[in-house]
This record gives sequence, structure tokens and C-alpha cells, in this order.
Amino acid sequence: MRIYASLYCPNFIQGKLTFKNALMLKRYFLLISFITLFLAGNLNAQCVEIISEIEDVYCPGDVLTLMATEGFENYSWYYNFSNSNEDGTLFETGGNTIVLNASEWAVSYWYVEVDDAECTTPSSTVVWDSWIFAPIAISHESNTTFCPGDSSLIENAFNGPTTFQWFKDFEPIEGANSAQYWVTEPGYYTLEASYPTCPDYWMSSGLGPDFQHYQTSPPEITLETVEGTDVLSSSSGVAPQWYLNGEEIEGAITQNYSPDVAGSYTVSVVDPNGCTVLSEPFEYGTVSTRENSVRDQIQVYPNPFQDQLMLKTPANHAGTIRLFDLTGKEMHSAKLIPGAVNTIETIQLKPGIYM
Repeated sequence: MRIYASLYCPNFIQGKLTFKNALMLKRYFLLISFITLFLAGNLNAQCVEIISEIEDVYCPGDVLTLMATEGFENYSWYYNFSNSNEDGTLFETGGNTIVLNASEWAVSYWYVEVDDAECTTPSSTVVWDSWIFAPIAISHESNTTFCPGDSSLIENAFNGPTTFQWFKDFEPIEGANSAQYWVTEPGYYTLEASYPTCPDYWMSSGLGPDFQHYQTSPPEITLETVEGTDVLSSSSGVAPQWYLNGEEIEGAITQNYSPDVAGSYTVSVVDPNGCTVLSEPFEYGTVSTRENSVRDQIQVYPNPFQDQLMLKTPANHAGTIRLFDLTGKEMHSAKLIPGAVNTIETIQLKPGIYM
């Protein structure tokens, strides 16, 4: 039998096939097939890969761009939550680049496939991870209503953050940059903080305590004369404490107090909410030079006078009138009744000029 072949092989006698030549030809074709399969397999394994450089861990808010080998028309991107490039969830189909936000992903594995008959093997996986932090929360007293003048402590609830900014009614509080803050004013308080690993990523408590002051009513001071003695009385509250010109009067801890010197008297009491409340000043025996001067509210008539001098004082002012001659000698004195027309008998005075 003769077989004619058009393929040249070493040691092959043209037009004539011997047993030895047939064996060599078989080996030759096997070698060619193996080389072809080897090259095809290696080209297929390396036809598409993710070429982006990836850091170990990203901060929330960071953006990662994944890029695959160029040269293909259509790319399909997949992710897994285990290190596998099979049976992943399709994320996007399109170009060789995708953009991911670290705030939206925890640890995940990514790979890409291309729509190409000569490249059917997916790329190797790449893994990327992002930091996950405990939420920001505020620790505070359960009662968020407090007395005017008091304070209440609020503080960061969990360990970890190292940088802080407190807010009142959504406006930053200047200098409030520690883990604690003492609240002295009513308002809605929130906290923003960041962790040292990602110092530029600020997290907010979102919610916060809403502090309010108790509504308080200061006591009023009234004056009355009891058996010739002036008595100041506080209108309300318990545990009174009287003050003269802003200084505490030792032992003056009852509702009534008999003043013995002229001055500005106030009284503090404890109201039903437990708040200490201070009265408005009561001027006793003096004329105030405040903006709306009590002097301007005192009416003295007639001028000149003869047998009587009429003097009308405001309701919250009591004291004593003293008349002096031009030498500075006191010629007459009398106590004044607040809010009344006081009649001063002057028939005993000699005609002259008095102050």
C-alpha cells in the first residue's frame, strides 16, 4: 500500500511511508498538538486580569477604581464574599473599569470576565476591605430638664474616637473638642467624631439630647411696717436666703427680714422644681441711679412748702426721708411707705432752704 503525503517530515522518504517513518510522523503530530494546547491554555489563563494596585484596607468614603486588561469589547464584573472567581454576583457589565465606594462595601472579592470566544477563563480574584467603626452615640442623664444656672454632663458613649466636635442646634460649639461637654444652655446637642485610623472620616451621632430649662418665677419682695418696724417679705418659695448688696446676710433664712441699714436687698428661694431662684433687687432707704432711676419716679411737692411736704414713692421702693439745712445738719427724718403719698409734717421747721 502506498500513501502520498504533502507534509514534510525529517527522515521521511517522499511518496513512500515505511513503518519507521509512520512512527516518527505520529510522534511529530503529537508534539505539535501538545505545543498548541499548551500555548492556548496559557494564553487563555492570562487573557484578562485586574491590574489595579489595591491597598490592604480603605477608609469609609474612599473611592477605589478597578481596571482590567484592555483589548476586549465587553466586560462583566462580579463579586463574592469568599475567595472564588466562580458563581459570583454580577455587579456591572460594560467597560474595563468600575468605581467602588468603600462606604458601601465590607470585605469582598472581585473578578472580571470578558465576552470573547478565545478568552473564557475569568480573571483571578482581588480582595479589598474597608474599616467599619462603632457608631457615635451620646451618654447623658435621663432628665434633660435642668434649672437655670445648673449644668449637665454629656459625653461620647464608646471608646475609640479621638477627635470630637460638639454641636448645639446643629451649629458647632467653639472650643468643644473633647469627649465630654458640660451643657449650661437649653438646646439640641449632637456630636461628630473620627477614629485615628481614618481621621478625615467624621461620623455623627445624628440624634442627641434636647435640654430645656425649668420655667421659674422669681419671688417678689414687699415692704410693710409692723408696729413701727419695717419688714421685707418674700412672696414664694422655700429655704429663703436674704442678701444685702449681693452679700449673703448671715442667719437671714426666713420668709421675712427686718432691714436695719439702707441698701439693695434680694432674696433667693427654692421653687417646686428644686431650682434656686433670685428676686429682683429691692432698694431700701436709698435712691438708685440705675438706667430708669428711682429718683425720677419720686414725686415731691409742693415746692416751696410751708406746713407739709408731700412725697410719693414707687411701689417697690421704701426708705427714709431726711431733710438737711444748708449747714448739713439733719432737721427732720421720716420713714416712707412704698406706693403711697407720704405726708411729712414740717410746721416745726424754720423758714429756709432744705435738702
